[in-house]
Amino acid sequence: MPVLVRGGARIAYEVDGEGPVVTLLHGFTQSRLMWDELTGPLEAAHRVLRPDLRGHGETEVEAGGGYTMDDCVADLEALWDELGIEGTHLVGYSMGGRLALHVAARRPQRLLSLVTVSARTLPEAAREARREADEELARAIERNGIEGFVEHWGSLPMFAGVARRGDAFNSALRERRLRNRPAELAASLRGMGAGSAEAVAGALRGLEVPALFIAGAEDAPYVEAAHTLAGLVRRGRVEIVAGAGHNVPAERPLELAALVTAQLSTR
Repeated sequence: MPVLVRGGARIAYEVDGEGPVVTLLHGFTQSRLMWDELTGPLEAAHRVLRPDLRGHGETEVEAGGGYTMDDCVADLEALWDELGIEGTHLVGYSMGGRLALHVAARRPQRLLSLVTVSARTLPEAAREARREADEELARAIERNGIEGFVEHWGSLPMFAGVARRGDAFNSALRERRLRNRPAELAASLRGMGAGSAEAVAGALRGLEVPALFIAGAEDAPYVEAAHTLAGLVRRGRVEIVAGAGHNVPAERPLELAALVTAQLSTR
């Protein structure tokens, strides 16, 4: 597994395939491995880059290092520069979707297209309460350890649909989440959670590349967010995945792969 050393961080990533580049950004508590079921279909015609974001997977950040969206944008740019990537399709799920929106607002010139799955940014009025809730959760991770947190996180109603994948899939998902280090996971929640991430939606109005906003039909707040985001972008559109909740990549991977593949051919 290659690693990019940048300042006090070691950014783990995988890159496979040939063709136009697709960068995949995972969700909170997960890692680049969450994309395993999509990577095969995408690699048929694309070069697929999957980093572990700060606080997750095999990426490591030295004590005192930053865990913000801006830090992650800088990591991505360093990775793209290291690999000679001038432009990339960008796909992000949940926390990774917030990061994808942040990249689209801050570095639109690096994008060939944008896809978010179950992503939104909160208005300023809602952010303080969410920051307080995230801080409480971060303290719980530090106090109780990773195992108790993983049990709590997986039991949230927004992830109820994942149970339909069966025991073997859910056991593998749980094991991947348990590999995260509690202190770094808590730091990422404080710095990159929905309450801390800057509300960049307004900056998307000038985005010129094709943009697709995906949500599960059973995830009402994110269905609304997908329509809102698409309304901001000149070439934005929405796809709602039937029979899916928040974790569309886990619940409906084949449908998601088809939607993403079709979007990548949009000009």
